[in-house]
Amino acid sequence: DRLAEPFMVTAPYEENAESRPIVLSSHSGQEMDYIVSGTLRVRIDQYEEILHEGDTLYYDSGRPHGMVAVDGKPCRFLAIVLNAGSVGREG
Repeated sequence: DRLAEPFMVTAPYEENAESRPIVLSSHSGQEMDYIVSGTLRVRIDQYEEILHEGDTLYYDSGRPHGMVAVDGKPCRFLAIVLNAGSVGREG
């Protein structure tokens, strides 16, 4: 019955990540990502953004999304996934 699942993620840097298409996926719920170190190129639907250390992103994870580390090094970020159906539930 958890409302949220936190993950510490390390996105590895891959050569040419700045210019390659980002592979998209989706899952139910909502997600918040906080960049701990490095730089992350994020795509949600057709929208792209570059996130840096200290930046936060919050989105509907049912929308197609994906991310890759850029700037020549891995990116570590805290991802908190809020499970679908958990919002507004009384405990």
